[in-house]
Amino acid sequence: MKITVVTVCYNAAQTIADTLQSVAAQRGVEVEHVVIDGGSTDDTLAIVSRFPHVATVVSEPDKGIYDAMNKGLARATGDVIGFLNADDWFCRDDALQLVATHLADAEAVVGDLVIVDTDNTKRVRRFYSSRGFRPWMLRMGHMPPHPTLYVRREVFDELGGFDASYRIAGDFDFTVRLLLQRRATRWRRVPHTLVAFRNGGASTRNLSAKVRMNREILHSLRAKGLSLTALALYARYPFKALQLIARPR
Repeated sequence: MKITVVTVCYNAAQTIADTLQSVAAQRGVEVEHVVIDGGSTDDTLAIVSRFPHVATVVSEPDKGIYDAMNKGLARATGDVIGFLNADDWFCRDDALQLVATHLADAEAVVGDLVIVDTDNTKRVRRFYSSRGFRPWMLRMGHMPPHPTLYVRREVFDELGGFDASYRIAGDFDFTVRLLLQRRATRWRRVPHTLVAFRNGGASTRNLSAKVRMNREILHSLRAKGLSLTALALYARYPFKALQLIARPR
């Protein structure tokens, strides 16, 4: 099994070395690393060039993160595809080996991640677990950790990748199509912490980003005929509160 990891980046010189090193360190499985850069003006590309394991690098303007992710899908040659952001990294060097093992009889897998402090990455701010997740929870806007989602390429092809009209919730929209609308999807949970995620991503940056994300989640569900009220959407926040006191495994 060959796994493609796609990293989308723009001016990520401060963090991307951790991402690249963690992919290079993966063992026990064939890995292809594709980097899609949005035309960085800092040292991002110079840093990428120091990692010979990177199979493909594209640097050009894009129309947003999901347009860039679709470019990565188009260039991926693996049997399985996942995404690792330019400020995230694998917590362990057998993360993709665990993914491959659990994909033996599945079409998609999700694992756990830790959200860490941007300035002190040893400080865990939140444990984002996929344990207990069920597809019906997507109706409340609750989704498993997308940086731990790995999907067989034929399923990506069938679903048509990401809807680039979204600015923040395109991964949520894809997961709804994958696990809620496509009821036949065979998926499994990897019961391990796979990824560390720096606090401050597009969906966690500030209040306005949260408001926009909630609007996009509502739009995604309603466009698919899945009714949801704003009150029900905000009911997912108790799940997040529990993640503040949970501990990674």
